[in-house]
Amino acid sequence: MHLVIMELEDILVKSPLPLHPSLAGHPRLSVKVVMNGKAQVATPFAPEMPQGGVWEMSGTLEIPTIGADVSLMIMADGEHGSKEIILAEIETTEFSMRVKKQPDLEYHEIPTCHSRSPVQMILRCSIKDVLSPIYSTEDALDGGEDPLMGDRQEIPSREWLENMYSRVTRLEDRNACAHDLNIIGYNFYKLYQENNVVADLERAIFILEEAMQYASVFGPQPAKYSSDLGEVFMERFTQKGDINDIEKATKLCQDAVKVSKDADEDMAKWLLNLGNCYEFRFDIFGKMEDINEAIAIRKRSVVLMHKDDANRPQALENSAGALLKRFRQSGSMYDLTESILFQQEVVDLTPHDDPYTPGRLNKLAISLQLRFERLGNIEDREKATVLFKSVVNLTPDDHPDKPARLSNLGSTIQSSFNSHGNIRDLESAISFKQAAVNLMPDDHPDKPALLSNLGVSIQSCFKILGNIDDLERAISLQQKAVDLTPRDHPDKPRQLNNLGSAVESRFDILGEIEDLESAISLQQAAVDLTPDGHPDKPRWLYNLGRLVQSRFQRRGEIEDLECSILSQQAAVTLTPDGCPNKPKLLNGLGMAVESRFDRLGDIEDLESAIALQQAAVNFTPDGHPDKPALLSSLGRALQSRFSRLGNIKDIESAISFKQAVVNLTPDDGHPDKPRRLNNLGSAVRSRFDRLGDVEDLKSAISFQQAAVNLMPDGHPDKLALLSNHGQSLFLRFQIMHHQADLESAIVSFSAAATSPTGQPILRFRAAVLWAEACLLCNQSPLNAFQCAIDTLPQVAWLGTPLSNQHAQLTQVGDLVRYAVAVATELQEYETAVRWAEYGRSIVWQNLLGLRKPLDNLRKAYPELATRLQSISLQLEGSLSRHDHLGESKLDTLQNFANKASMLAAERDKIIEQTRKLPGFEDFLRAKPVEKLAPAAYEGPVAIINVHKIRCDALILVPHDSHHQTTSIVTIPLKSFSYDMSVNLFKKFSQILSSERVRARGDRQGFRLQEDKKKVSLDSILVDLWIYVVKPVLEGLGYRVSFFPGYHSRIWWCATGPLAFLPIHAAGNYGSDAVGEKISDYVISSYTPTLTALIEQSQPEITDDFQILTVAQPSTPGQNPLPQTTVEVEHIQEAASSMRVQSLTGDEATTARVLKSMKESNWIHLACHGLQYRGDSLKSGFLLHDKTLELSDLIKEPFVKSDFAFLSACQTATGDENIAEESVHLAAGMLFSGCKGVIGTMWSIQDNDAPKVTKAVYERMLKGGIPNRKEAARALHEAVKELRESGSTFTSWVPFIHIGR
Repeated sequence: MHLVIMELEDILVKSPLPLHPSLAGHPRLSVKVVMNGKAQVATPFAPEMPQGGVWEMSGTLEIPTIGADVSLMIMADGEHGSKEIILAEIETTEFSMRVKKQPDLEYHEIPTCHSRSPVQMILRCSIKDVLSPIYSTEDALDGGEDPLMGDRQEIPSREWLENMYSRVTRLEDRNACAHDLNIIGYNFYKLYQENNVVADLERAIFILEEAMQYASVFGPQPAKYSSDLGEVFMERFTQKGDINDIEKATKLCQDAVKVSKDADEDMAKWLLNLGNCYEFRFDIFGKMEDINEAIAIRKRSVVLMHKDDANRPQALENSAGALLKRFRQSGSMYDLTESILFQQEVVDLTPHDDPYTPGRLNKLAISLQLRFERLGNIEDREKATVLFKSVVNLTPDDHPDKPARLSNLGSTIQSSFNSHGNIRDLESAISFKQAAVNLMPDDHPDKPALLSNLGVSIQSCFKILGNIDDLERAISLQQKAVDLTPRDHPDKPRQLNNLGSAVESRFDILGEIEDLESAISLQQAAVDLTPDGHPDKPRWLYNLGRLVQSRFQRRGEIEDLECSILSQQAAVTLTPDGCPNKPKLLNGLGMAVESRFDRLGDIEDLESAIALQQAAVNFTPDGHPDKPALLSSLGRALQSRFSRLGNIKDIESAISFKQAVVNLTPDDGHPDKPRRLNNLGSAVRSRFDRLGDVEDLKSAISFQQAAVNLMPDGHPDKLALLSNHGQSLFLRFQIMHHQADLESAIVSFSAAATSPTGQPILRFRAAVLWAEACLLCNQSPLNAFQCAIDTLPQVAWLGTPLSNQHAQLTQVGDLVRYAVAVATELQEYETAVRWAEYGRSIVWQNLLGLRKPLDNLRKAYPELATRLQSISLQLEGSLSRHDHLGESKLDTLQNFANKASMLAAERDKIIEQTRKLPGFEDFLRAKPVEKLAPAAYEGPVAIINVHKIRCDALILVPHDSHHQTTSIVTIPLKSFSYDMSVNLFKKFSQILSSERVRARGDRQGFRLQEDKKKVSLDSILVDLWIYVVKPVLEGLGYRVSFFPGYHSRIWWCATGPLAFLPIHAAGNYGSDAVGEKISDYVISSYTPTLTALIEQSQPEITDDFQILTVAQPSTPGQNPLPQTTVEVEHIQEAASSMRVQSLTGDEATTARVLKSMKESNWIHLACHGLQYRGDSLKSGFLLHDKTLELSDLIKEPFVKSDFAFLSACQTATGDENIAEESVHLAAGMLFSGCKGVIGTMWSIQDNDAPKVTKAVYERMLKGGIPNRKEAARALHEAVKELRESGSTFTSWVPFIHIGR
């Protein structure tokens, strides 16, 4: 027995502020130590910081400890006998154990607090040996049979281990002490493994560290001590994630291996622990040197084992796992193959009835499935399927791994479906995944993953069968998976990604922008929740970039494309070279940058795209399934550079790459073969266009013919192949004049144009080419043109955004005028009018005439409407239009064509069914002329068709005002041409630009320049008079009207460049003779379409009739318009007996104005207007807070609105890129519900606007009765007064009337 003096050098007692009530009243405290219930000694506390409640002991307590059953209580009491407070209760064995951490420490601080104590206490202690006992060698624990454990099999109790620890620490033999401490410490570790009490883990580390201190470097077991302690540090690292623990563990396990020899019995165990350390390090830091070291160590452990070693299967399994990790990082197929070999040996060494068998079979199956996904070897997938089935059969239903194994089996069977398209495979996959979900309890943490996997399969079912209910179910499953997954769960980003994918599929089908926005939001959340070092982060970034790029393609906003490029660039940057996904990411980034080149034309973008796509090719080994797709992308980019720069080396390289792509693509029904042959033909055709070698043209035709032959009828891509083939044949006919080529071209064009599937814009172009070929072949082109016209509603499909519609319609305006010109040439005048009307303002017709019926259809037959939209969007696209890297094809070409044909038949059936419903008779087709006749019941409507082959006026003339019947009068404009219209428009635009008439206001010095400018503008008006207007008036037999107010009415519907010229002001103003200007004969109005004039009856005047006036005398950031308030005053005077709501200055916010417009009958806007050249839908009225855009005006109709006066600049200026589309503010008001609109073609002078306003409203409100139909006559008279007062052309010409 020995005596230890524990010196409590100081005690710090801290009380919360304010001082605890039990102590705050005591100016002094004392502390005493109670040993085994008997007070030993007391010492006072001196308050060092009375305000902070901190006391420090002024003396030292010496406490002798004898034996292992001494207990201490440290009490605090006041000097005046207040109630004692227990600060701490400590067992001396624990106490000495905790303070005696390192012999070389002078002291140790122990924070401790009794549960009933209101204070915190810190003991600062040191240990002194007063008397050292004498031990005999018999006291030591000899080797051989473990004297500590004896015959024990179970893990000893904590109390027993502590008692043994107390005995062992008194041993004099340091090696024996180290040996026994190591056993005690490792048993604490085992105790922790059994009960998960963290204190046992900490105790294990403490004692194992102590064993290391006692152990001699030259002792018998330093390797064991190091490895055991390293193993326990690894365990604590897995619990707490402290990097220091894994570093210590690695160093200790390295030391164990270093001091051991290969022949040592436990060397395999030391290597096992060291390998674990390196794998943990790789998992944390992702450094390849760590996984490389782990693999080398794993393999070394396998080599050191005999083949019949019981631990060999585990060593092989560890090696296989490490190789699999390196494969996932580097993509090395050698690693995956070697991992499979090791796993196969593990399975071979494991008895069939071994409990480890199902788990090992499962791992082997997973690896085989991985290899199949990389190399496409069917044998791997088939073997994986067999193994997964065995795993499922060997696993009882109540086994916790049964659901996951069922899900794995379902996934591999779905893989088979993805390759072969056998619907039974998909049904089987869904069945197994559903069983997995059913077996898994709702509160199990793995339930969300199983729900998500099932959702993926249901989504595939939707893709193959097209049942929207399947997609909705997939979205529901993915949403549930997301909802059940905590935000900080590592699977949360994956679940968000899968949900985003399902929602994206719904967007692809229904075209609702909200779904695309939702998918982007979900993908952004997946990115935000994933740390930069996570291997999935690049994938999520890539998906996000791809989705944002889809939004760019939908909206055309360059900001989206920039964001897409940034996301995909981040994905590339975070992905190390050698990663199997790196080529896919590089290619995706390259395609996004190439899109920016297509949009902005910066050649540096194209150079960057080529460099990225070249890198993608270089990173991809030959034989990789993605290699052809990457080569194809690179070839396309090089062909684009050739088109831009003309370097023949680029087209040679493009052809070389595309030829390689064709050679690498199997002939046995590969879904990409036809398109790749077509692309090769396109490249060879480009070389012909440059060099003129007819052999190239012959080769191009051959490749394109092969593509057509391989593509089954009904496939959405076939029409593009047919069209390309036809164009090459047509070109060869033009060069070599072989009639057979022309006839073959007609066959190809007609087949493409009449294809029931594919993109409408391609069908439209093919139909026009068909018509051109027919004209050369002396065949009637009418059927071809009719096919083109019938396609127009689908070109501007109501499910696509207006910006996309306008982008596509820029390509078709001239072609529609061409069709009208040909029909007129063939004297098919009714057909010409129908086509002209259908081609005019087709986007607006979708808004007015098509979107509304679809809404009505959706209200009456929602399933019918949804199905129609879904089918149409599917038919416009193709799953094989682009090479999708890493994605398996869902179907064969023939199966996909069959599906598309079935969808086309169903679409046509739905349309026919819809046309039988009341009010839907003309659904998605042009109205017959008899239904257009009412447009002319108040006066002739002149459609001026301008094309290169001829120009004509097609005029609907009313028979009489009582019967809404019309005749079509055709007046050829023989002296007018398309080129003349272009030159007039250019000259007109130059004049307006030079006069700075793009903003309303007084233009200083303008009148001083009038003499120089008058002739130029006058010459335009003279040309319009001589070549356009006068022939029309003469053809209609109009005479000069000498009686004011009795002029006839005429409506102008111009096309092409003529749509932007002031036909209403045509005349020879240099002559004083009567009858030399249009205003001498008629009152002119404009209309964007005939349909816009139909059903324009005068509404009844109700008691709630209201006029809205909006005035902006000082719009922020714009020139002041002080006369706008004068305009409002004139209106208020004219409407003195009516309700007028006026919003002026800061009252005129966009929200208030838009709300008031919906509540008003007449609307007067006196403010700045803006025609946005880049995107007409962004044109609008500049109000106090922001611009009220055209896109806002046409969202929903103004039910009460009847008339609008837009006293602003450029309110009737259209977009010259879309001459057939009346995309301006005045037309926007017309199609929002107003029956008539006064607008301006360019800016007006601020002083002129009140004059015109006063004259117009006085006539329209004459007698206190609002009469909208007087608007055109009122404007005619008001402008006449302005003109005759000496105002310049640019002052009076811009005012126009649209509608009735």
